[in-house]
Amino acid sequence: MPSTSRRPFALLSTLGTLAAAGGAAALAVQLYRRPVETAVFVSRAALLLAGVREETCDVGNLPIHYYCAGRRGTPIILIHGIGNSAEVWSSLLLRLSKEYLVYAPDLPGFGKTPVASEGFTIATHVLYLKRFLDLLGYPQVTLVGNSLGGWIATRFALAYPERVHHLYLLNSAGLRREEMNSPFAVDRAAAQRSANNMLGYQLPLPGFILDAIVRTSQMPAYAKFVTHYDSQEELDSVLSQVHTPTTIIWGEKDKIFPVTCAYDFHAGIANSELVLLRGIGHLPQLQASAKVAEIIMRDHALREER
Repeated sequence: MPSTSRRPFALLSTLGTLAAAGGAAALAVQLYRRPVETAVFVSRAALLLAGVREETCDVGNLPIHYYCAGRRGTPIILIHGIGNSAEVWSSLLLRLSKEYLVYAPDLPGFGKTPVASEGFTIATHVLYLKRFLDLLGYPQVTLVGNSLGGWIATRFALAYPERVHHLYLLNSAGLRREEMNSPFAVDRAAAQRSANNMLGYQLPLPGFILDAIVRTSQMPAYAKFVTHYDSQEELDSVLSQVHTPTTIIWGEKDKIFPVTCAYDFHAGIANSELVLLRGIGHLPQLQASAKVAEIIMRDHALREER
């Protein structure tokens, strides 16, 4: 009999087999109508099956939805990117929580967390991250951020350096370069380009998937962040002020934020470590979760020993 610890991975990898065994038609219809929501549902089921705790806390009259697993060590906080939700961390959360205490919240306006009244800026996300950590009662944490989440994590480390044990930036946003490609999609053609740029290779997608990508771009917290973009929140001028121990993990195939951005983060943050992942795109936590977990657990163990 397979062990309980392996069940969530089996659930994610054998969805097609389970569908064929029963309920295939219903699942197919749901997948067609709401592909993103169906993927989130499956990821959530895998997390709950593994014993991950799902909770909501009221932070400044805003209910923040989050997952939590593990019980020891400096807490690791996983901060997702724009258009994503906490479930994007499912695989990494399960791996890290075998050794450490891990949290994965939904940012304001994404997943099950409502939009914050303060707006859609990086500063707003930093504010609610602080309130979230204050409520949990942790004076110091490790921050792991992907894309927009990396930008938020960096700004948090700048504002509250004493509260960040280590900073991990996974294909982080926050710099502006001409060779970047926005993931924002207004139609199917743009959605296909966005998917290709994110994956790092060409993958023709069916129309219903492309339509889902467009719908994601229309989410208020996504669309209004783009339309109200504040260049003053960019990181170029402040990277030298980041004194938190930092590891930059970058998928080399990313065409949203190409690898030149990784080198710029590395050059800007003194004494940072740069780890490049060959053949990986914009989402290392999905495309190379085992490797990312290995890097974080290695560093975490070394620092816990000191």
